[in-house]
Amino acid sequence: MKVLLVDDKESVVLGIRKHIPWETLGVSQVDIALDGKEALLRYTNDPADLIVTDIKMPNMNGIELMEHIRARFDRAVRFVVLSGYEEFEYAKQALALGASDYVLKPVDIKEMTGIIAKLLSELRKEQERDAQRLRFQQMIRRSLPALRQQYLNEMIRFRDERQVRLRDKWDFAEIPLKPSSFALLAVAIDRFDEISHKPVEEVELSRFIVENIIGDCLSSWGTGIAFYAEWGLLAMLVNYDPAEPAKEVKEKLLKFADWCRTSVEKHSGLTVTIGISSLCPELRELPGAYREACEAIEHVYFFGNNQVVHVEDLIPFRMKRTGYPVLQEQELLTLVRRGQAESAQEATASFFRALEGEEGRPADFRFSCIQLVTALNRLLHDLGMAEGESRPLPETWFELCNRAKLGELKEHIPVWFHHAALQVKQFVQAGSKSIIGEAKTFIEQNLLQPIGLSAVADYVGVSPNYFSGLFKRETGISFVEYVTDLKLAQAKDWLEDAAIPIYEIAERLGYHDRKYFREIFKKKNGITPSEYREQRLGTSTGEE
Repeated sequence: MKVLLVDDKESVVLGIRKHIPWETLGVSQVDIALDGKEALLRYTNDPADLIVTDIKMPNMNGIELMEHIRARFDRAVRFVVLSGYEEFEYAKQALALGASDYVLKPVDIKEMTGIIAKLLSELRKEQERDAQRLRFQQMIRRSLPALRQQYLNEMIRFRDERQVRLRDKWDFAEIPLKPSSFALLAVAIDRFDEISHKPVEEVELSRFIVENIIGDCLSSWGTGIAFYAEWGLLAMLVNYDPAEPAKEVKEKLLKFADWCRTSVEKHSGLTVTIGISSLCPELRELPGAYREACEAIEHVYFFGNNQVVHVEDLIPFRMKRTGYPVLQEQELLTLVRRGQAESAQEATASFFRALEGEEGRPADFRFSCIQLVTALNRLLHDLGMAEGESRPLPETWFELCNRAKLGELKEHIPVWFHHAALQVKQFVQAGSKSIIGEAKTFIEQNLLQPIGLSAVADYVGVSPNYFSGLFKRETGISFVEYVTDLKLAQAKDWLEDAAIPIYEIAERLGYHDRKYFREIFKKKNGITPSEYREQRLGTSTGEE
């Protein structure tokens, strides 16, 4: 710390310098001056931290000295004024100018020491704060590139109506563009989903290469800046001349974007898709411009890649709503319901041909695909297959519909329908076998009871008509034939017991007309019941 003592009486400044314990107060240098002019010269050559000055002096008084130093130097300094009782009005004036304290003459060394100790302590704290602030400013300066990217990302994502606040951030971040008259270009690295699964070093290398090529291209435009808005999406801000017709600016932007696209492809082996916003006159409109550029990319990216599109060229698509192919959906669902997996692929292709003929927006295409797989999921649920573990989970279908391109959807959705049709076929077959198995067991257990087709169908929980067709399809014979065969097989077993009369066997089996029993037995076995018994037992009973 440095102190400057100023008084036209040399004995005063020498006395103060001699009796104050400067070293204890942390003061390394104490200079003296005998008037204001000399003090100003000394301060100019070697600034002090604390000035103790008399008010009334020749050449330049203490008030004038304070005024000069305050006006000419931007530096933290403290003043203590010395005054007599008759100069108290001057002391009040000095306090108004920023003097920290005043001491009445004759000077009390103890009082003076306390005042100086207090002021020097305050000054040290202020200097520490200033030093820390300077360090922070230097740190901010070093991190300015990252801060600039943060500000730019905020400006393109969140609308802020406070134009002055936006300008302050713009200037603080030293963004090398005019804060008005923008066009925003969004550059998406194609197939970035695949690239992102590679080692991080390769991913960052790809991003670095694209950013540098785009940066080189920007120099040909003039003023512009590129920064990553997303991991695989680079945003470009460029200024345009508002005096030029908008049509000419659009043509220039399209040519520039295509040059960026071809440069990336030529020098990196990567490809990019570039979307261009409409013109953006003000900073606060940047979020809208960013959405437009991303919408342009989304449209192109859905149908392909490695292209350039201006958002204004999408107006016809915005005006047109995509019609949903209802008939094609119904055909697909019918095929799945029937388990006709071999026809599902062509039917799905027919669905997409009808959908693409509408030339709508990507969002409409996605919604149509979501609607289709929702219908498929509902069908599987209605068929009792909602909990099947072997088919793809519906969540997987919906996630892919939300993010996939048209080509990927045309590849995956036919597979889903083919797989679903196979699952339905297997499910129905398994279910049919289970139904017929239960029916056979029930028939065998109740063979001697008067049961019919309706009773068995009711037992297995299906309609009589469905059961009749299912039974014939699974067994190869009708329900009546099957029951008859079981009864006649039982009749053969009992015929081998001579103690059981043939008429009783017929009645046990529900054939109360013995003639009818004889006819169906002979029709099935080629001989009558009595002939069968005679062959098996070697004796004739004389029945029938």
